Amino acid sequence: MPERIIKDIRYYESNEENIVGKKLPGNLGTLFNTKKEPTYIGQRIARKLNELKFVYGEVDHIYINLTTVLKENQIIISERKIDERIRYFDYGVNAVKFNSLSDNAKNSFIQQLTFKILKHISGDENLKKVNETEELISKFGTEIKIFYKTKETTAYKINLFYQIKPNNNPSRIVVEYINKKDNSTKQGYFDINFYEDIYSLVDTISVVGKEIILKPKKSFRANLYSQRYNTPIKFEIENLL
Repeated sequence: MPERIIKDIRYYESNEENIVGKKLPGNLGTLFNTKKEPTYIGQRIARKLNELKFVYGEVDHIYINLTTVLKENQIIISERKIDERIRYFDYGVNAVKFNSLSDNAKNSFIQQLTFKILKHISGDENLKKVNETEELISKFGTEIKIFYKTKETTAYKINLFYQIKPNNNPSRIVVEYINKKDNSTKQGYFDINFYEDIYSLVDTISVVGKEIILKPKKSFRANLYSQRYNTPIKFEIENLL
């Protein structure tokens, strides 16, 4: 059985048992009134855990199903398997109580239950990664940075991160430039439509003259995504903050 690093956490809802023979849980938002933010909550947690190499067997997609069938806060690992990479986790929620909450309180509730489930399924090594992610999100909130790539020479080090909808603004690439000569650090930002776009937009990092240049990948799929942007992406080092 191949082990896979987590890729995504998504949220669903149901008012009946999540078992074979019953309909699949629906997208979150009807039984439990929510806006778009839970999608980003799951993405931020999953992508930080991906960076930390969180492994849950062969599963790399965790589907959290808020359900009225279970007792409040009860967790059940569903036996329903629609794909070897996907596992449902049913979590009991009182719909009336949930829907009476403010949007911020709903988001906080969903974030907390996500970490509760992750801790429930984690051994010692994974638990460290879950706790680290929880601490970082507690500290930085929606502005948490997920590491993507780095380049280092004797003169400089460049780290690339991305943020998923920080403060409800567009997702963005974050470039961090460390000048080893004077030990100074500068940052720059580039807005992207979806966080996944960074995987197509950035293949190589180089410094030419006074510019940082991020060149896109060369593949048919990458080209489709990068067509929405002016590539290669360039940063003037002197203009970084």
